[in-house]
Formats: sequence, C-alpha cells, structure tokens
Amino acid sequence: MARKYDVLVIGGGVIGTAIAARLSQTSARVCLVEKTGDVAEGASKGNAGITSSYYAAPGTIEAKLTTASVFRWDEVCRKLNVPFRRVGALMPALNEAEAQALTKEMDLALQCGVRAEIITGAEARRLEPLIAPACSSALHLPDEGIIDPMRLTWAFAELAARNGAELFFDSPVTSLVTNNERIVAALTPRDTIEADFFINAAGLHADVISKLAGGDSFRMWPRKGQYWILDREFGANLRHIIFSAPAVDTKGIHVVPTTRGSVLIGPTAEDGEDRSDKSTSREMLDHAFQSARRLIPSLTLDHVIKTYAALRPASDNPFFVRADAQVTNLIHCVSRSIGVSTSLGIAEFAFDLLRGAGLMATNRDDALDQLPALPILRHTERPELLTDVAQGYSQVICVCEQVSAAEIQAALQAQVPARSVDGVWKRTGAGGGRCQGSLCLSGILFMCSVHMNCPPEFVPMKDQATVGIGRINE
Repeated sequence: MARKYDVLVIGGGVIGTAIAARLSQTSARVCLVEKTGDVAEGASKGNAGITSSYYAAPGTIEAKLTTASVFRWDEVCRKLNVPFRRVGALMPALNEAEAQALTKEMDLALQCGVRAEIITGAEARRLEPLIAPACSSALHLPDEGIIDPMRLTWAFAELAARNGAELFFDSPVTSLVTNNERIVAALTPRDTIEADFFINAAGLHADVISKLAGGDSFRMWPRKGQYWILDREFGANLRHIIFSAPAVDTKGIHVVPTTRGSVLIGPTAEDGEDRSDKSTSREMLDHAFQSARRLIPSLTLDHVIKTYAALRPASDNPFFVRADAQVTNLIHCVSRSIGVSTSLGIAEFAFDLLRGAGLMATNRDDALDQLPALPILRHTERPELLTDVAQGYSQVICVCEQVSAAEIQAALQAQVPARSVDGVWKRTGAGGGRCQGSLCLSGILFMCSVHMNCPPEFVPMKDQATVGIGRINE
C-alpha cells in the first residue's frame, strides 16, 4: 500500500530537515526521504559552520532569507541544544585594493540591516591579536556566528520526528509519478509515497529530482571545497572568524573557529563534474593554507589534525527557493553556500509557498518547538554536577572532545538515532578531535555494539561501511 502525506520533503540536509521541522509544527502530514543512511551526509556535513549575517545584495531572496534567520539563532539553538556563539568576524585589508573593497562590503551589510564598521588596523589587532601586522584596516561584523551544522541538521530532524513527521533513510527517489502537471507519488526502492506537495531539497541532485518530475530544467554541479582542521590548542587563541576580502569570483579562504574548539581553514572553490569526488590535493590545500597564513602569519602545520574535502551544490543560479514553473505542486529549495545561514528563513518561506499553492495547514498549539535539554559536557562550567542528570556523565569516552557516555547513549536512543560511528560523531563530536578516534574508537564501538546488539566488528563505521567484514541485516 502507498503511504500518503500532505508534503513529501526530498533531502535530509539542513534545508530539508529545517523545512520538515517547520511543517511538523502544523496540521500537515509530513514525510522526509533521504537517499543515504543518515541526515547531514552532503554539503551539510562539510561546511564551515558559519551563520552569515549578510551574503548577497539587498532585495535578493538570499539576502531576505539570511536576514530572516540571523537574529533567531540564539533562541533556536538554545531550544534545540545546538552549540552556537555569535563571535563576530573581521575582514582585514592587507593592501589598497582590499581596503577599497571593504567599503563596498560594509555598505552591503548595512543595507541588509546588520551591524558593520570599518576599523583601523590597530583596532583590529586589539580585537584579534593574531591578525597580520600588515592589516591597515578591517571590516568588523559583530553579528556573524559559528554553529555546529551537523548537530543543527540532526536537531531539525529530531524535532520533526518528535512532532510526528516520518523520516525514511536509505530511500533514494528513483521515479516520480505525474498526472496533469502534478506529481502524485514518489517511488523509492522501499515504498511508494503519495503526497499533495513535494519539496525538492536534494542539494547537489536537485536537478535530477526536477528532471524526474518533468519540471524546470537546470544544471547542478559539484563545487569542491578543501579544508584544514587545526587543533584546539591553536583554536584557544582565535577569537573571531577571519574573512578574506572578497574577489570578483570567490569569497576567498577563511579562518574559522568552530564550536568544538578547533579551527577550519578553507574552503577552496573547484568546479567539477564528478558528484562523488571528495579527494584532496596537495596543491589546493597548500593554496588554502598559504592564503590563510597571509591573514594570520602564526599559522603552522604543527597544529593540523586533519584535511578533507566537501562538495557544495553549484548551479547557474546559486540560490533559489521557488515553485516550479511546469509542475504545480513542486517547490525547489537550492543553496550553494548559505544553506545553514538561511535554513530558518527558507523553512518559513517554503511554508508560505505551500499555503499559496493550496496546502490547507495551520499551526498546531501542541507542537514542540524545543528538544529535551541534554547538557554538553565540554560546554558545562561545573561538569562534576552532571552526574545528577545522568550517571553516564561520569565516564568520558572521547577525551579529546570531552564527550561522555551519557551523550553517546542519547545519540543512540534518539528518535533519529545514530546508526554508525560516523553518526555518533555528527551528533556528539566523539572521535573528531586531536587523535581522530585512535583512543576512543573502541569505547564508541562498544557502546554502539551493545545498543545494536551485535559484535563490534559489525558496527557500521559509516552508513555504508563497517569496521570489519560484517554487515547488520536490515
């Protein structure tokens, strides 16, 4: 029998889960399908974790939705237990051309309704002593923030599930059934899912979904971004996000403190065709590192703990949230670079578009807007008191990231649970620190094996791989 819903969201990244969470607070029957085994497996897994205060020209849809999101993060993250800090950003000018570019950027930010001012080099170094001595002036952007993008994506999904939305993983959409310029059903290897409205939040594969529906023609391609991760020993000294002055075709390389205490350097911007190529190259990593050292000369390779690459969903139009011109019940939600920053605004706007298209749904008085509080050990001032909350806080599994057994247990028992070692890392940070799991992997595997009722060698490392040769039967 076909499953029947009011809205089907295709894609389990930050945009798809944000929309599902918002719709779950209404009377609509909501379903989300994701082709992989977990949320945050695409661009939401590999971005810089910045909540931008502005991004595009005033009046554009991306500017409007960034503004609609920027001042909500403090309250939303508190309610969803997502690490967030409004640390602010500095964009230093190291030559005359960059100094001239700062005025344009400041005007853009001010027109978008956020705080921005140009300060002297001396003032910039007072705020951020690590900035290069050659800095003659800098744009100060106090409203920029840092967030844990993977935990945010999971939190949106968890809220949706607790409000009654259904989420199906390992469920790629293989076909869309249409009738009279409307989609009537989506087919996956497991189910036929009927719905009145469809949200295309498939990221890098949004063009494939549109083509299956007979909808608007557009092309997506991967824009690879390569990153360095630096240890928290260096991160402890970095107070702000450091932006490069933008060039004509790129925002440049940034130096970004993370909510986990480490530092990201990147991303590069390399357009390609292979939607699965996440390889790194010495040439591009060196370019990113030297660009970052220009901003912060004290950067050294001594603090590097990892490099990686992620793929952003690029297209001729890098951002659009709109109804399809051909298929009357299909809405596209595509963002190349600011999916996290606009996710709250996109969710509200998508709901408005759905109601305009005929969705008869109203807000529910009994809907949840927050998750049960679960203290994060590394962010707690008096960790010794946490054993009153749960005894598992007395056992630290991941020493590098200070993740307790209680937090891992909660990740495994959630409504949208971790089903792999990678899933635990995305929700808690366990295994993502200085030793990259060398010391804590055995403890994570043990807890997963107990919860999954299987030997440790059968615990998936990622959603399609295991530590050993075993597989968990579905």
